[in-house]
Amino acid sequence: MTPIFDAALQSPPLFAREFHEQGFLIVPNALSAAQVSVFNRAVTDDLENHGGEWVRFDESFLETPDVISRTADFDFAIENPVTLAILRSLIGELITFEEFEILIRNPTGKAQDLKAWHRDATRDYNRRMEIEYVSVVYYLTDVSETDHCLSIVPGSHYRRVDLRPADVASGEEVDVLGSAGTAVIFHGRCIHAGKLKAGSRQRRTLHIYYARADQPRYSEWTAIPPRLYQKADPALPPLLYSKWNASVVFEGVGKKPRNLPPSMSIAEMIREVQRRANAR
Repeated sequence: MTPIFDAALQSPPLFAREFHEQGFLIVPNALSAAQVSVFNRAVTDDLENHGGEWVRFDESFLETPDVISRTADFDFAIENPVTLAILRSLIGELITFEEFEILIRNPTGKAQDLKAWHRDATRDYNRRMEIEYVSVVYYLTDVSETDHCLSIVPGSHYRRVDLRPADVASGEEVDVLGSAGTAVIFHGRCIHAGKLKAGSRQRRTLHIYYARADQPRYSEWTAIPPRLYQKADPALPPLLYSKWNASVVFEGVGKKPRNLPPSMSIAEMIREVQRRANAR
């Protein structure tokens, strides 16, 4: 059964047990219809006004990882009390913000996403136990059985942690469906992928990553602006934005190449990383 968190029905120990066993939780109505509308308008505005800061990987997949440097329109998504309360229960008061990105997946005839099945942070199978962060994905569009969706292999963060992404068999995964406003909270060690569907509508998602303050920063692709790390809000975890100037960074896909000019924009760096990967 797909784990669904409902604050009115489940106590913290129960949803924590479900997360430990399955590696993910589905949170319906984590955003209101009005909030979804505001975020969609902000996505459209940024794409129109800052299209050069978006990275297009192919005709179906584009993203921008540094939008919060340009606008405060998405700050609420990071601090959303609905999801942040769950995250604080799972991670504790050392919780910190790591990365924010927007993904758009357009209709396509492709049968498989370019990333295929993978774990986040590092693609090195032997380092999988070093992945210790949690992701939140907000659906800004309805995702039905015929739409592109996030697909997760349950338990692949813990009881099935020895499963290799290349060995995932059809039927082992759970397709996360839901209306706009749904949030998915999942462990970064879980094997997952963006599953492409023929005839899908455009899918828009916000992706936010959290870890602990006593760990190296997992990603440098999102700069944390002063308006966030200088914030003094007693309702927020005290170390939420503490990694704004972290000098120790996890050796993985979130670390900027040190041989690229620091004057390059984030989008330019990612394009160069992608170019090098394709060349290899």
